[in-house]
Amino acid sequence: MGRLTKLGMLAAMTLAGCGVDVNTMDPEAVAHAYLKAIENGDFKKAYMLIDGISRQYTPYDDFVRYWQNFFKKYGRPYKHTIHDVSKLRPGWVVVEYTWHFKRTPETDTTFFLEQRSYRMKLKFEFRKWAVKFRKYRLIKETPTPYGVQREVIEE
Repeated sequence: MGRLTKLGMLAAMTLAGCGVDVNTMDPEAVAHAYLKAIENGDFKKAYMLIDGISRQYTPYDDFVRYWQNFFKKYGRPYKHTIHDVSKLRPGWVVVEYTWHFKRTPETDTTFFLEQRSYRMKLKFEFRKWAVKFRKYRLIKETPTPYGVQREVIEE
């Protein structure tokens, strides 16, 4: 067997083993799967749906801790409604959605609303759409005779 064939089989087995059974070529399906995983507490699946840069700089434990703190503050969402999927620029999509919360004694705070609207960015990475979890900006630095020129590649 050739080396490329072995690498391809290894990549396919890795993707199959991560438990993400989503059509990653459809941004709305990725957003739906991500939100559903968060609602069900399946943080492993949600973590596999975030983009590579966010995953590189966010350990899994921090990701889980972020969502647990979110649930303490606003309550646990039980369903979502995706309102709009719009193209931001090539390789980027914005998903506008609403999360619905149940009123319970532990979430009956000044922050409680029965539904909250949010926006999520999805980025097209190598052959798949992924949720942008962290806020980051890629900057290209070019040395010039007068110093370093900085150019924002993507936000």
